[in-house]
Amino acid sequence: MERPLRLFHNLADLHVHLGATTSPHFLWELAHKQGLRLHEKNYYSFIKQITLSRKVGHTQYLKKIGKEALSSKLSPFNITHTIQSSPLAIEECVHTAIAGAYRKSGIARIELRFNPMFRNKNGEHDLDKIILSAVMGLKRATIEYPVIAGIIFESDRQFTEEQHLILVKKALQFKTYGIVGFDISGPNPPGFSINSLVEPFALAHKNRLKTTIHTGEFTDHEEMWEVIKKLKPTRIGHGIKATNDQKLVKHLATNKIPLELCPSSNIITGVVSGWEELKERICILKNAGVILTINSDGPEFMQTDVKKELQLLLKHGIFCEKEITSLITNSHRASFI
Repeated sequence: MERPLRLFHNLADLHVHLGATTSPHFLWELAHKQGLRLHEKNYYSFIKQITLSRKVGHTQYLKKIGKEALSSKLSPFNITHTIQSSPLAIEECVHTAIAGAYRKSGIARIELRFNPMFRNKNGEHDLDKIILSAVMGLKRATIEYPVIAGIIFESDRQFTEEQHLILVKKALQFKTYGIVGFDISGPNPPGFSINSLVEPFALAHKNRLKTTIHTGEFTDHEEMWEVIKKLKPTRIGHGIKATNDQKLVKHLATNKIPLELCPSSNIITGVVSGWEELKERICILKNAGVILTINSDGPEFMQTDVKKELQLLLKHGIFCEKEITSLITNSHRASFI
């Protein structure tokens, strides 16, 4: 049974990817508006191709969005990136994502993350114009709706240190326009080292740019330790695997490092086996006093939103109503905006 609406107001989503936020039908129309050639000509087949609404497991998930998929023109993220790769498209997608989050999910604060280098067609479009268009989309949405919004620049683990540095410098250049943070995501390529991120993160911290990083999701707690010691992120994206090490859990709590939990995402992608395992892991974090925030990861791709995530956490007895209120407060306090 759905709880009273009073419990689910003033919501915040701190971990949400632009590529998994734009509705499939909007992407379909945007592709046609730009005259793009789509491999899938049937609308309903296209919708099925770029959504993920059931448990697929880690292996199948990576086939859809992982390293192998990113090299395929038919992967959901590649298709989305292609459609979003123009100044016109990026402005419309950012605007629609923020506006839609408010209208459909009651989101009052959102930090939308995306990789500008995945949206400029390998240099065909000027990176500054892509970023400025994203900012314009954000400004339009926040004028039209009572939403507090910011953009987090994502780099990719497959990028070089030079590319990481370029994105940090761009984030600093546009910081006063609504760029609020820097993130690293993506699958680990052969030879990847956390050391390649030390200088980019140091530059971000030196200039008071907040940072987060995907770790403790597909990677284990050992990498989380390395990330914390070498990069000193402001928050951690996912981090559910921290529960494999009690000392790490205590460190997160003591040092007040918030986790950006994405419950349904972790189940759908096979990071955890199901709600029972997720409950065990979250309760370990909760009982230790770790700061937890609840997020959607990708509302359209995962077919969820923060309100649904909170309802599911109530349904499965992971949090009570009072704790749900605290989770919402945590998100606002941990925000980079």
